[in-house]
Amino acid sequence: MEKIKSGKSKGIILEVFLLLVFLTIGFFVRNSSEGILFDRRILNFLHRDTEPIVLEIMKVISFLGSEKFIVPFITLVLVYNMYKKNIFESIFLLVNTLGSFLLNVLLKQVFNRVRPFHLSLVEQGGLSYPSGHSMVVMSMYLALLYLLIRGERKRNKRLLLKGLVGVYILLMGLSRMYLGVHWPTDIIGGYIVGYLLYSWSKRIIRV
Repeated sequence: MEKIKSGKSKGIILEVFLLLVFLTIGFFVRNSSEGILFDRRILNFLHRDTEPIVLEIMKVISFLGSEKFIVPFITLVLVYNMYKKNIFESIFLLVNTLGSFLLNVLLKQVFNRVRPFHLSLVEQGGLSYPSGHSMVVMSMYLALLYLLIRGERKRNKRLLLKGLVGVYILLMGLSRMYLGVHWPTDIIGGYIVGYLLYSWSKRIIRV
């Protein structure tokens, strides 16, 4: 029991810390069109020598985090869950997809940060902080991962799924920077809010 309480306390401390990091970055980038901290150094490094093949790969990775892919994909998953009468699982997934999309739109209006258009390799409108792709992918794929492994007894399979999801989430953030549509701090902000939404929704919905 003490270990469980200790784990919950550490989790809450981590969440508070991440929220403070998100808000701090947001404070410095609000109404800005400039990079902060390591933003410019990382983007300049990634765009020092862009390759056509790498560019196409990054476009595909980015597409997998877009509304055009996620909406039909998660709709099929939700239909399956509803068919199986997994009501709470469906609500959990809906919060971490649709809820994440809507929350991202709201946050972007609050912080009103401009994208690094001078480095953009693809057309992309809208605001920049936090990254919608990174935020939605973090929350949605963590939710899917949780539902997939919670009853899985094989440790190797759990580790494999965690590894695949982790690598994909990181690649999504990299793709958005490589395409020049987000500052690195946008990606960090997106990851933070995506994780917090996932964590809070899991606690509240209790799937």
